[in-house]
Formats: sequence, C-alpha cells, structure tokens
Amino acid sequence: GAALLTAAGFALLSYGLFGSGLATKQILVSMGVGTLLIFCGVALLSARIARPLAWALGAPASRFGGAAGALARDNSRRNPQRTASTASALMIGLALITLISVIAAGITKSFRGAVNDLWTSGYAITAQNNFEPIPIAAGNAAAKTPGVEAIVNVRGGDAGLFGQVDRATAVGPGAAQIFRLKWASGDNSALTRLGAHGAFVDDGFAKDHNLSVGSPLKLTAPTGQVLQLKVLGIFKPPTGPPFLGRVTISDTAWDKLYASPQNVYSLIRMRGGETAANQAALERQLKAFPDAKVQTKEQFIDNQISGINAILNVLFVLLALSVVVSLFGIINTLVLTVFERTREIGMLRAVGMTRRNIRSMIRNESIITAALGGVIGIALGLVLGALLASRVDFIVFTLPVGQLIAFAIATIVVGVIAAIFPARRAARLNVLEALQYE
Repeated sequence: GAALLTAAGFALLSYGLFGSGLATKQILVSMGVGTLLIFCGVALLSARIARPLAWALGAPASRFGGAAGALARDNSRRNPQRTASTASALMIGLALITLISVIAAGITKSFRGAVNDLWTSGYAITAQNNFEPIPIAAGNAAAKTPGVEAIVNVRGGDAGLFGQVDRATAVGPGAAQIFRLKWASGDNSALTRLGAHGAFVDDGFAKDHNLSVGSPLKLTAPTGQVLQLKVLGIFKPPTGPPFLGRVTISDTAWDKLYASPQNVYSLIRMRGGETAANQAALERQLKAFPDAKVQTKEQFIDNQISGINAILNVLFVLLALSVVVSLFGIINTLVLTVFERTREIGMLRAVGMTRRNIRSMIRNESIITAALGGVIGIALGLVLGALLASRVDFIVFTLPVGQLIAFAIATIVVGVIAAIFPARRAARLNVLEALQYE
C-alpha cells in the first residue's frame, strides 16, 4: 500500500510536470497532491526499510562505540515503525531543503553557462540594483570611452506575438561583435542586417509557430503599433535563463515602437580586455549616470544570481523551521523510550554500564534515527530535483556537493542535540528504583 501510494504520487507529479495542454491550476494541483502523496508514501514505506537502513547507519556506532553503540543500533531497529515515524518529519524537511538546493545550484550553473556561451568577455553596464533599466544615454556615453572596440545596448519588454504576450528584445549592430550565437538557420550576419523590419528568433519559438528564415512575423507594441517583420535567422539559445527575448529586432525599430525606451543592460568589449585602467575609464565616463554601474563579466554573473539567491535563502530559513520541529519529535520519542525502558536501563547499570555508557547509547540511538531521516530525505530531494530539472529548460541538474555534506553534518548535529535531555535523564536514573519499575 505504501509503495502504491508513493507510485501514485510520482505519477501525479510527473503528470503535472510533463502533461501537455494543462492549465496552470491543473499543473499546480497535480504537483501539490502528487508531492503530498509522495511524502506520505515514503514516510510509510520507510518503516519497511528502517531495520536494514538502521543496521547500516549504526555500523560506525557499533564499530567505535563498543557495547553502547551496538545496543543503540539494536534499539533503533527494535521498533521500526516508531523509528521511521520519528524520522519522517526530518525526512520531509531535508527533502524540501535538498530540492531547493538542487534548484539553486541548477539555476546558478545554467545562468553561468548561458552567459559564458553567449558572451566572450568584457564589461557590463547595469542599474545599481542589477535589474531595473538604465537610460540609453548611459550606453551612448560608455561607447565614447577610449579603447572601446564594440558595444551592444540591449533593450527589452513585452510584445504581442501570435496573439500572446511574450518577451522581445532589441540590439544594435555591435551585437555581431559581442554575442556568440549558435544558429539553427542563418548566421551572424543577421545581427547586422536587422534594419527596420528584420528579426531573429529562438528555435523554440520558431518551432511553436512554424517559422523559418524568410517567414513573415507581426509584432505588436504596448502602444498598439504594429511592425511587420521578416525572420532573418533562428538561433539556439544556451541552456539557462533567457538572455535574449523570443524575438529580437533592431534598436532603431524598437525606439520607434516603444515610448521612453531604455536599456536592460549594455555589453562592452575593450582593447586590452578586463583591466583596472579600462574599468576606471568606463566609470569616469558614466559619472553623470549615478544609477549605472560597471561590472566585469564575473561580477555581472554574480550580481544577477544574487537576486535569486536572496529569494532562495528566505525559503531555506522557512524550511529550517521544519528541522526544528523534527528535533522536538526526536526528543519526545527518546524521552518516551527512556520511560518505557526504565527497568531495562536499570538492569544495564546493574551489570556494569556506567552513566557515560548510558548517555552514549541514547546519543547514538538519536543520531541513527536522525541519520535515517536525513538519508531518505536527501535522496528524495535529489529525485524531486532531477524531475524538476528535466522539465524546466533553464535548470541544469547539478549536485550541490558542499551543501549536501553540510546537510549530512547538520543531521548528525540534530541527533546529538535531540539526545541531550533524554540521555541525561536516563543516566541519572536510580538503579534500585529502576529495577523495581513496572
């Protein structure tokens, strides 16, 4: 039953992710219910694997902890249902945290890869907050800096395309010297031939609307103006967040359609590459534009990613609360087991176990229980992350090795902290009273 429940959860989740023609509500409901079923199914199923998994996870305790470690491993296997249910809260929390980590690592890697594939090197001019548009005059001023070999100003906004609102961009002729586009049809000369009615599109957009080089295309600006276009090239965007819109036209054509046009960013290539002198020259040229800042390629990537990381860090903090809840769950279970095994602990003390041995036994039992939840949770988070990455184009599945190691260490720490009070109580039991406990 638990296995079927888990399978049904994965089936619903996969339907929400990969089903075609689904409305947003259907996608969210399928994914939400599917994830809930997965967590319930895995929590129930973990009782079946608790014994062998606790045996494996308790091996270090048994090997290095002596009799206390061996008893701890046996105790964690004594009631697999209780052990699994105790670990389930930690399992869910770590699964969600691992999922967020995989998404963050995937977005970071894909964005970095997209920039590296699309843009060779140089400087970027963006707003101080990295995201808001900047005046066109800032890009024009930067172009006058001594040593500038090429510059492209990129504008962006919404446009009506085939009856839907989609993202469009505009570039100047300098794009041919800055961008390294991979072309499915056409070549780099399309960037210099855009003129008043030329455009290039990404291959996904071309496939969706059956476009090829020479196809007509109509773009409707927010002002209501319509521009008749001709497709001059179809490019393959690098894996990652879109750097260019689905349709890109010339900046001169854009400025005639859009009221108060502004640059999203400007990319510059300078003689000598990235040097302190070149950066200082650009910054002097942009003194009249306090909202604009000059960044190297690596700084541009890091600043763009910082906004995503800020959002993900908030999610990490919220999900960390679930780990705190699981901590109290482990404490409650251990306290209960100490009460239930009062006479047993008294017998162990009577035959020679010290207070220190008792504390070690309870501590190792807590660590094994926490590790059980940690292993299942991290594994489940990686599976969910892989499913999401395979569906979302701008996420590349990446193992956040450093964070996974940190989660494993945190799991052990949770086990140690959870055992402090129950272990002290067990160690302080009066041997004679414990032997008479019913």
